Amino acid sequence: MTASSEIGSGMRSAAGAVGRAARAVRWYVRSMMGDNAYEVYVAHQRRAHPGVEPMGERAFWRERTDEQDRNPQGRCC
Repeated sequence: MTASSEIGSGMRSAAGAVGRAARAVRWYVRSMMGDNAYEVYVAHQRRAHPGVEPMGERAFWRERTDEQDRNPQGRCC
């Protein structure tokens, strides 16, 4: 193996690590902010209630914000 191919391999490895770290940070931020709540809801509905169509995304967010207004919990805003 030549020095230039070793450097290229190291760069690809580093780029892969940076990409994985960026995806992990994106997942964490989306989870903390609740941005992925609908996806989590749909996955749960399909797993727990197969054959039952989950509510649409618009209805889900409307219900979620209405529930938060009725029962305020610790939140930033």
